[in-house]
Amino acid sequence: MDEINKAKFKAMIDYQRKDIELRKINNELDKDKALVEMNVNKRAFNDAKQTIAECEQLAGDLLDIYAELQKYIDDNEALLNELESGDGKDEEELASRVKKLESLKSKFQSADKKMHDIEDRSKNVCSRRTEAVKSGNIAKQHYNAARANHGKLVESKSGEVNKLKAELAQMRESLDPKLLEEYNKLVAEGRFPPIVPASGDSKKNLYNCGGCGLELPQKGNAMLGDQGWFRCETCRRIIVKLN
Repeated sequence: MDEINKAKFKAMIDYQRKDIELRKINNELDKDKALVEMNVNKRAFNDAKQTIAECEQLAGDLLDIYAELQKYIDDNEALLNELESGDGKDEEELASRVKKLESLKSKFQSADKKMHDIEDRSKNVCSRRTEAVKSGNIAKQHYNAARANHGKLVESKSGEVNKLKAELAQMRESLDPKLLEEYNKLVAEGRFPPIVPASGDSKKNLYNCGGCGLELPQKGNAMLGDQGWFRCETCRRIIVKLN
């Protein structure tokens, strides 16, 4: 590898080293137990909130059903009073009244059953809502405690993180634009680290990719010897041999 390209790759490798340091810190923050607890309790709080909303909707529906049922009972009671107030002297009229009364009896029994069903469902809704309020409050308390702990960790790492970000920003100004573009593409594809050393037997000029570990084809070995770098045909990482 000529000195110009060697300098480009060395600068890129130094940049990658700093990038790895920053990613290690961010990975530590992402895997913080307090952050995991925050997310768990956030989901628990949202679940409780959703349950409360569902219970309130069900309570509204039950009130509507109750109002309809009450009107149904009132209408039938009015009809029953009307039937009871008649003299019933006419046999045909009496038979009709008996038939209507039997029908009303069945309807009242049905209404009574529905009323009990509403009562049971109302108790269930109230119980679920009470439990959801309780669990939601507990989740909120745990979330706030975990957030405070995670905030302390973030604060303890902020100085180092900001320093590394500033150093990386400054280094980017002097990097080869095309090489940096390829680096960023590989990072976006999840190929990290994008630049890896060649491993293997330098005496025999037989190398493996320092990323995926696979043996390089004859063309790859030759290009490493001639130009000092090769693009892995398997994982697409940039393999570098500086010496």
